[in-house]
Amino acid sequence: MSVSTYIGLNFEVALSEEIIDDVIEIHYCFSDEENRMTVKEKHFSTQFVYEIMDKSEPIWNMNEYNQQYSPHNFDKAQTTFIQLCEFLNELIPEGDYCEIYICWLGDENDPIEYKMSIDLNNPIIKPFEYYEKCYIKLFK
Repeated sequence: MSVSTYIGLNFEVALSEEIIDDVIEIHYCFSDEENRMTVKEKHFSTQFVYEIMDKSEPIWNMNEYNQQYSPHNFDKAQTTFIQLCEFLNELIPEGDYCEIYICWLGDENDPIEYKMSIDLNNPIIKPFEYYEKCYIKLFK
């Protein structure tokens, strides 16, 4: 099984068929259309659902457990999350937002266990209490 990091946007994103070297990429990775539709219907208010592909430490490793027991992985995941916030700050227009939902593939229908909001104009980054079934709203 794999952990999927879904992202919901209010606009379509062109998906590249080429391999790129960006740390953060919006694409499809583990999920199928049914998984994405479940997330959209159950958790998101946005119209378009993709996955976040991070080529470094996954953002879901930025949790309280890793902060205490695996600080090296926590720090790398925090760096990835900061890069994601910077990427989204460039992508999302002022006044808009995106949604992220992190869960094990197949658990898309499960209820959210942890919620947080982040202002991309002034992000305050804190560890996730949980690494799964986590919902994050990022807005400008």
